[in-house]
Amino acid sequence: MDEIQIVSGPEAIGQLGPLWHAVGAGHGAGGPFDAFEIVRAAAETATRNGFDPLVAVFRRDGHATTLLALRSERLVGARVAVPLLYPLAQYATLVGAPLSPDALRQLREALCKQGFDVLLLRRVRADGGLHDALSEAGRSQGASETALFIDLHAFESFAAYDASFSSGTRRNRRQRRQKLEALAGPISFEMRRGADALAAFDTAMSWKRMWLAERGVSSAVFDAGPWEALLRETVASGTALVSTLQAGSSLAAVEVGYADGTSYMAYLGAFDPKLSAASPGQEQMLRTIAWCFEAGFSRYDLLAPADDYKRQWARSGSGVAIDDYAVALTPVGRGVAELRRHVRPLAREIYHRLSPEVRVAGERYGMPAVAAAAAMCAGAVIAAIE
Repeated sequence: MDEIQIVSGPEAIGQLGPLWHAVGAGHGAGGPFDAFEIVRAAAETATRNGFDPLVAVFRRDGHATTLLALRSERLVGARVAVPLLYPLAQYATLVGAPLSPDALRQLREALCKQGFDVLLLRRVRADGGLHDALSEAGRSQGASETALFIDLHAFESFAAYDASFSSGTRRNRRQRRQKLEALAGPISFEMRRGADALAAFDTAMSWKRMWLAERGVSSAVFDAGPWEALLRETVASGTALVSTLQAGSSLAAVEVGYADGTSYMAYLGAFDPKLSAASPGQEQMLRTIAWCFEAGFSRYDLLAPADDYKRQWARSGSGVAIDDYAVALTPVGRGVAELRRHVRPLAREIYHRLSPEVRVAGERYGMPAVAAAAAMCAGAVIAAIE
């Protein structure tokens, strides 16, 4: 008989290490952020920020088969269960066997007993272990996107991939490379891990925060706060892959990536703004792709959204569909899920229409740009939803 257990609080979650490793080894380890050490640190981070972390343990015939890490939040007065690692992780994932519709029913009942109104899972991959159950019993939140990827196995080598671009594109790359060397000096590329990567990561974070500030865009991760600190821990531990492009004696561009099975996830890219005229980020990215070919990866995951420049890199247009799903547990939760589904896309559309000047002004006067956009279309309710 199948059963579910809810393990709550950082101390209890901290005791799950042996079980976590056993389920991962026997049924699948999940995504790059599902390592137990990261989950344990995220549970402590959530608690410090006033959220209650929990792990749903699913068992079959007495043996644990699936683990799903969540935390509680408040949304328009409702108690919501969201992925523990959101917004650090780019996808909602689990450890172990895929979630079955019956297991989701058990989860609904268990969360409802604990006073939750709705289960909200963001960025669920169509090829992931959560999708089948959620697409059957959950409610799409109208946030469908495509996470494009480069199918590395579609090319015999990096040289073949590079040759798939037009002669004009390759010529432009050579010219930008020459321009970069003229500006800053000879180019070199290196993949770093652990302590050797921390200085490059810190530099990339300073560039990223500067880029965001100039555009009036806020980030829940790249804000020198607790999630950025946890991201830094993944670098220090060697979980992250940090590729660096150096021009002369200085860093020109940095990319933070993660191994996700046989896929490489391009999580974050940043470059020295003083060298923007030479597009160092593109050169860094090209060399990282070459490294991925050498390392034997099958995919280079470009993540969502499917921007035009990513389509050019993907070549074949390969991608995975992702979406947000809500599972209502109470009438209140059903109302919140429907409100979010209809209103949030409108708020985001207005937000993206705002000029950088308006966004920056909003941040300066203590009103995040998204809140200003929400107020323009439906007042404080939308601001809370976002």
